[in-house]
Amino acid sequence: MQAYLNSVSAKADMAKHVAKDQVAQHAQDNSPIQTRRDIKGFWAQHPKTCDLYGKIIITWRKSNARRPAHAGCWAAYPYPWWSDLTKLPDRTLKRHLNLLEEMGLIERERGKYGGNRVLSFIRPTVLGLSLSSPRPDDWDHLGQVQDTSEPTPSTPVPAKPQPTEAKIDEKPATLAELQAILTGDAA
Repeated sequence: MQAYLNSVSAKADMAKHVAKDQVAQHAQDNSPIQTRRDIKGFWAQHPKTCDLYGKIIITWRKSNARRPAHAGCWAAYPYPWWSDLTKLPDRTLKRHLNLLEEMGLIERERGKYGGNRVLSFIRPTVLGLSLSSPRPDDWDHLGQVQDTSEPTPSTPVPAKPQPTEAKIDEKPATLAELQAILTGDAA
């Protein structure tokens, strides 16, 4: 085992995994989808992609397949199985998967699992999971620690001055006092 870890092929495999992770992180960082409002608009434009993403999440939650050098679980099935599940032809399925991957909502790898059968390993990304309605155990299943801290605004919002109530009993003596009462500048 030690000889393999020091071999050129092992180093090439690790470099390939690192490069793939960097591409996935770059897709998440540069995705045009960063808020729930953005993703609602995206789902409205691509309803079949939305259905596919929902089926990916459901399938991923039930799976326990692992990939080397990756934390968390993956949904590992061949493309024909995904095609049967979604009722989409293979080419259409791959087009929707490519769109989800380009938007940084899923990670996808091809590989072998438990034999010689080539499978497609798919799971949501941190961005995709945070923009959906994740369950508390989804973060553990993804291999991530959930950030429960409250976001702090970068600049404090100044408090609006509260208008002062005019005294009803007193009548304004001048036009300037009346304008001050109406604009809320009365002291």
